[in-house]
Amino acid sequence: MPMQHLQSLSLLEERIQAAVELITYLKSEKKKLEADNSRLLEVQRSLERRLAALAGERQQQDAECMALRAKQDEWERYEHDRDEIRARIDNMLAKFEELEV
Repeated sequence: MPMQHLQSLSLLEERIQAAVELITYLKSEKKKLEADNSRLLEVQRSLERRLAALAGERQQQDAECMALRAKQDEWERYEHDRDEIRARIDNMLAKFEELEV
């Protein structure tokens, strides 16, 4: 009987040692995961700041694009008006030439 108690005690010691090793391993893994989580949260914050900066740049570029389109429209109206004035002047000059004949 005492031999059986010693075997049971030995088995219990092995189980306790395995549990201690497992707990130690899990604590180590938890620390690693917490460090990874902290690092990833910082990366996320950095990416969110970059995203906000890019959104600001995008708004600025959209505003510049709209301003350039407005200038392009203005230039096209100017060219149209210039062409119309040139045609009217050519027309008047042609009428003057008819008078001189």
